Amino acid sequence: MIRRAALPTARGSVAAVRIALTVAATVWIVHFFLRHRQELEQAAADMDGAVVVLAMVCVLIGLVPGAWAWHRLLAREVPTVSASRGILVYLRSGIGKYTPGGLLAFAIQHRLLEREGAGPGLLLRVFIGTALAACLAAALIGVPAAVGVVGGWAWWLVIPGCAVGAAALGWAWQRGSWPLCAGLLARIGVPAPGPFIATTAIMAAAWATTGTHLAVLGIATDASPLFLISAYAFSAIAGIVFAVLPGAFGVRDGVLLYILSVQLAPAEALVLALVSRALIVAGDAIGTAAAALALGWTIPEPSIERKVQ
Repeated sequence: MIRRAALPTARGSVAAVRIALTVAATVWIVHFFLRHRQELEQAAADMDGAVVVLAMVCVLIGLVPGAWAWHRLLAREVPTVSASRGILVYLRSGIGKYTPGGLLAFAIQHRLLEREGAGPGLLLRVFIGTALAACLAAALIGVPAAVGVVGGWAWWLVIPGCAVGAAALGWAWQRGSWPLCAGLLARIGVPAPGPFIATTAIMAAAWATTGTHLAVLGIATDASPLFLISAYAFSAIAGIVFAVLPGAFGVRDGVLLYILSVQLAPAEALVLALVSRALIVAGDAIGTAAAALALGWTIPEPSIERKVQ
């Protein structure tokens, strides 16, 4: 028998951990800006302020499709969560990616959706499904950047590969299930072909919209806008794969810098990579703050007490 008095203590401990992770994420973000302050100040001085503002707008708009894609998969298992609330919860947890393994994001989502029955296992499945769709979408949008790095001959592999992949997805969509290991895939969070294809399409829109900020920042360079958008999307794959790192700092930026160096001078590539990271971090912080205000600072406790035996 577990005493009821232990429940408030447990909630207090979880709250303390969540606050500690929030502080750690905030310190990490501030450290990034301070560490690269001179480079960012110089880059800002060399850029038109209107260009930076327009790029920031692209980043903020790009947050919405990604949040919607996450909500669509969440709503399949928790249909009581409205689209507006699901999107706000996802945005509210955005700062969580700047903690090791994104633990804070899961903690925030669980706290806000606990009454709807969204446990850690369910949230992990939704994350896996969204991440897989996001990787596929980023790979598709990132094809021009990948070809730019490897060489034009890669089109002879990309085009047949995309055709085969599209045919396989279309066949699975018509069947209504994955041809192999459908049960196992469902348990680990991979949705059915229909929802997976829809989520991938939404995530492609998210990458394209967010990636536009890099095209805006690089408008004065010789790089192609399509290449810049594609470069951002392709570098995002590294960010997803290395989600165990806070915000995938260093890894995603290094990949983006390497891709940009194909069409830009090293100095230009570094400036774009740094300013891009600064805008992405600022966008996550703004999205988190706005969602927190919309959701309210306190979450009411469940009306029905849980009996623990």
